[in-house]
Amino acid sequence: MPSKIMIIAGEASGDLHGGQLVRELFSQDREAEIFGMGGDLMRNAGMELYYHVDDLAYIGFFEIIRHLGFFYRIFSHLVKEIRRRKPDVLVLIDYPGFNLRLARKAQKMGIRIFYYIAPQVWAWGQSRAQKMGAFIDKMAVIFDFEVDFFKKAGIDAVFVGHPLLDVLKFKKTRQDFFTEFHLDPDRPVLALLPGSRKQEIENLLPIMLDTVKNISAQHPEVQITVSQAPTIGDSLIQEIVSHYHCAVVVKSATYEQVKYATAAIVASGTATLETALLNTPFVIGYKVSPVSYFIGKCLIKIPYIGLVNVVAGEKVVPEFIQQNFNAQMLTPIVKKLLYDEEYRREHRARLAGVQQKLGQPGAALRTAKLVMETIHR
Repeated sequence: MPSKIMIIAGEASGDLHGGQLVRELFSQDREAEIFGMGGDLMRNAGMELYYHVDDLAYIGFFEIIRHLGFFYRIFSHLVKEIRRRKPDVLVLIDYPGFNLRLARKAQKMGIRIFYYIAPQVWAWGQSRAQKMGAFIDKMAVIFDFEVDFFKKAGIDAVFVGHPLLDVLKFKKTRQDFFTEFHLDPDRPVLALLPGSRKQEIENLLPIMLDTVKNISAQHPEVQITVSQAPTIGDSLIQEIVSHYHCAVVVKSATYEQVKYATAAIVASGTATLETALLNTPFVIGYKVSPVSYFIGKCLIKIPYIGLVNVVAGEKVVPEFIQQNFNAQMLTPIVKKLLYDEEYRREHRARLAGVQQKLGQPGAALRTAKLVMETIHR
């Protein structure tokens, strides 16, 4: 009989890695039924979607609380579908606030639980790892240090490598990219990556652009590119960028944008690892509502917020958090990344150390095989 696999991803990054996983699952079982929650990449790979990640793009505790009714309706519907379709395994991709609750419900119904891209409880809730052991059958982790952490909590964890190593591919040469976006290859480029959610764009992009104004006052030759994630509509980006005539909006070419940039300002999240893997010098920015930040600060138990620094175990990339994320503090560091060659070399050397800790390509295939083993165990 064909395998029945339910997959839940709630963010753009989850859709990115979920799309790879769905393809590899079909390579293991061409007749598989794969359904659940995800985005365009998972749907294009052949998965049946109940809900799209675009509908779930809220960040911060306060913002999520405001939409609890909406999340509860989705949760209740998915529980009904689990009961109706009885999947052989429930595969959860990151998104812990939602997915851990769903896992508990599904486990009580006799469904096997597989977690891919583990909740970062080592950062914000180490005691929760012990509780997770009661309802998670298998876990595929993407950072090597997570294996020992979760095994101590009684969870069968396997390091599969980081899935970003499989998706960092380029469709445009440097010359093609500069030509398409009307950029001068002989002038420095500062790439701005303000995130993939509405609140991130509103909180971070204006400050990034104010930093650009400061730098451009002394260095008018600097060119600016702004990444527009597929989850963000044109109107939001254009409304902000229109006040800064020098910015070029880049869609569907983020990896090229970062790879060919001289330096970057990057919103905290998966994009920090992507930028590190592309070996582009950068700084990290993060800013949410005061209430969300206060709650997060009480919960987070690690000294860094950027994933690239967490993986490195030290601050290899400067972080500008909350009130420190402002143009006055960003400007001198970003200028050094653009113009100080010695500083740039040191920065890139530190990024190379991070790359070595992320394993080898093939995470999605290794994970698909573990999922099928879980089904047939």
